[in-house]
Amino acid sequence: MADDGIKGRFIGFLFTSVLAGLVTTTFTYKSWREQTRLDLAKTRLAEATKTFDRASQLMSGRVFYSYRVSHAIDVDDDAAFAAKLDKLDKAVEDWNLAYADLLQDFQFALEIDDSGRVLPYHEIRTADFDEKVRCEHAFDDDNGPKYADWSRPSWLLAALHHCFIVARVKSIAQSLRGKPTPPPAVTANKDVKIVETKISDKTTPAGASPNAEERRKKVAALESSIDDLKTHAEEIRVAGKRAIERLRNATETRGYLEFLRSW
Repeated sequence: MADDGIKGRFIGFLFTSVLAGLVTTTFTYKSWREQTRLDLAKTRLAEATKTFDRASQLMSGRVFYSYRVSHAIDVDDDAAFAAKLDKLDKAVEDWNLAYADLLQDFQFALEIDDSGRVLPYHEIRTADFDEKVRCEHAFDDDNGPKYADWSRPSWLLAALHHCFIVARVKSIAQSLRGKPTPPPAVTANKDVKIVETKISDKTTPAGASPNAEERRKKVAALESSIDDLKTHAEEIRVAGKRAIERLRNATETRGYLEFLRSW
């Protein structure tokens, strides 16, 4: 009987030791995994913030110098206009060099779920933008390819890149740079019969070329297209800030009960 009691206590001790070891090992593993999650979330937050700030700076630069060029069309002399074109060229070059990396970083740094996990990779076929994206409208389900996911910042970034190209700010500004040609002067001569021509109320004022009004509309259209670029850049900023906020939430340490529920 005594041997049975000793054997029972031994089995109980062994069971308790194994159970305690399992609990300790599980707790250690869960703690390690939680710490790893926090460290990874903090790394992603730093990368996302850096990517977002870089994209925001480049977008702002390109829009800003586009505005400067459009406003200088009829104001600056040739030297000042050329200097502003150079600034725009530099902004375009900086954007084009960074775009591919920004698009990739957006997908792997900014596109995360509420728990901080990176969303599955998706391919963006920008060739479909040519016929389906209207840059004068907001990027939503009614604008762009049907498979586009406008909730993801990378789609917004790719669409903005497409609209930067379509806007053709530099080439349009250069084509509008030429000054309107005044009408030919009439030399007074008593032997020449001057025929009076009735001018429609819709024609441009005296001294301006017949195409001055059309040219003015083209300048206004250029500035409107730049306004659209600015609006789309703001859409990207909003989406990026939301993604960074989700990442920031994922870096917060969970409470003890929440930690236990995650088991």
